[in-house]
Amino acid sequence: MNDSTDNVSMKIPSRFMLILGIGLIVSMPFAYDVWPAGFRWVNPGVNTPYEHMIIALYLGLGICLIKGSFDPLKNAIIIDYTIISSILHGAVMLYDAFAVDNEMTHLMADIPMMFILAAVAYHLHPQRYLNRQMGN
Repeated sequence: MNDSTDNVSMKIPSRFMLILGIGLIVSMPFAYDVWPAGFRWVNPGVNTPYEHMIIALYLGLGICLIKGSFDPLKNAIIIDYTIISSILHGAVMLYDAFAVDNEMTHLMADIPMMFILAAVAYHLHPQRYLNRQMGN
């Protein structure tokens, strides 16, 4: 930050990054078991190694979000990645929900979750938040 931005609070973007990071770390290992129809893709069969890979990626994102929450402006690239990866992940799942048999339940679970996450992250992006606070 510089002199003109020192008085602008980054509490909301910081808290968003912290809460999202903790939420990913706490929830992702259990999402497939808590609501299998909403998170587990089963056609042509359950792919546990794939699920572990997805969990690991989101745990890594969670760790980066927590670390980035201490200086959101400096670490805004983490929010950029969250937005882009959520849109891409959601788009691929949206296509697959229609293209793969018996996967439509994802239209009420992980697919909208990806797009909502992207929208909230876009709205609370540290640079956009700063611009709004400064009247730009």
